[in-house]
Amino acid sequence: MDTELVDLLRQGNHQAFEVIYRRYAKELFRYALRKIKVREDCEELMHDVFESLWKRREELMITSLRHYLFTSVRYMVIRYFSHREVKRKFAEHYQLFEAVYETMDADQPRDPEAIHATLLQHLHTLPGRCQEAIRLRITENLSNGEIARRMNICTYPIYQTS
Repeated sequence: MDTELVDLLRQGNHQAFEVIYRRYAKELFRYALRKIKVREDCEELMHDVFESLWKRREELMITSLRHYLFTSVRYMVIRYFSHREVKRKFAEHYQLFEAVYETMDADQPRDPEAIHATLLQHLHTLPGRCQEAIRLRITENLSNGEIARRMNICTYPIYQTS
């Protein structure tokens, strides 16, 4: 029966997609929740998995729909933890720069150019990718999202609700 659903899905049949969603979403969500523990993150992950299924429907060669969906969720869980580790590392490095800023002589005026120069002096102590991220922030004044895109570290696509 899943093979018929997959065939209909490939043809763009919305009802087949809904049947697949209703059949597997709860079980996949529970599986993800056992790994991640944060409901909202699991909901986003489920959205990503099913959105990917719909977008890629014409090119997918699925022999077992259940296996395909669980493999997709497992891959997304791995990406979730990888992304979380990247965010943790950047937070640590931000704290380092914050500490440098705080230890500057309080009697000295907080001249932006002096702060900039001090930060650039200490930049060499960070790993290469962190140096690049900080340079993009300081020298090009890019936002975190722009830095992530430029460095290709954004693991979750940004969705707009309409």
